[in-house]
Amino acid sequence: MKSMTGYGQFSIEKSEYILTWEIRSVNSRFLDLIFKVPHFVHSEQLKWEKIVRMYATRGRVELFLNINIRDVNMLDVGFDSLQARKMMQELQTFANDLGLIFKPDLNCFLKLSQLWKTQQQDLSEQLAEDLQSCLNMALQSWDKSRVQEGQQLKETIQDYLQNIMKDLELIEEELRDNIQIKFAKLKDRLKKLLDDLDVDIEAQLLSEFAIMVDRLDVSEELTRLRSHLKAIFGLMEQPILGKKLDFYLQECFREINTCVNKAQNIKVSQLGVNIKSNLEKLREQAQNIE
Repeated sequence: MKSMTGYGQFSIEKSEYILTWEIRSVNSRFLDLIFKVPHFVHSEQLKWEKIVRMYATRGRVELFLNINIRDVNMLDVGFDSLQARKMMQELQTFANDLGLIFKPDLNCFLKLSQLWKTQQQDLSEQLAEDLQSCLNMALQSWDKSRVQEGQQLKETIQDYLQNIMKDLELIEEELRDNIQIKFAKLKDRLKKLLDDLDVDIEAQLLSEFAIMVDRLDVSEELTRLRSHLKAIFGLMEQPILGKKLDFYLQECFREINTCVNKAQNIKVSQLGVNIKSNLEKLREQAQNIE
């Protein structure tokens, strides 16, 4: 069981460069990969996406790459000397026209960004391999944090399930004599109404009792609810359960709502509110499970 929330980091340090991958993720319905990497390594992104998809199926995953170049020969910075020379000539001509002595300051070229250009170049095979290896290690670190977070989620979900099961037992206990009690009240009411009338009360009671049993019986709903809760307990041992858990929770809401509506019992209604509250908390937790 894994959480969609996690964090991982890994670095590779060599004489030529230092590579650092940092990965953060939060919950999302689908897998959303966001790479924030230097421009000159964009060509490798499709390869990296395939690697990330081996670790994740859902969540918003942000991947940050920092490359600290130590070897100046690896930098793809170039100086436009042709344009700089032309600029110097123009300034010399301008100074001559004014009768001034031209004393160029080469430091000014450091501030002229248009003279400094980056050339698109292929990554060296070694750098590409190190980037991929570093990414794999960062993903393993990130995945480990998601497993740890998932274990905490599992324990929280099991606590909610235990609370629901306890309330469900109280509902079953409350409803054990629910139909008989309501039938007794109905019988007393009919007797008071029909005391002065020559009516076959027994036949009327039997008819009303049959209708009442059909309306108040929630045994099927409780059986299905228990079945869904048992299935959720089983899902806790599976590595991937997010979508399945969503389905069973939806079914649990449906069954408890039907049960409360049919039972017509104040205590059952109160217990039903507790169950739905725990189901809602459980659903919030489920949104962060892969």
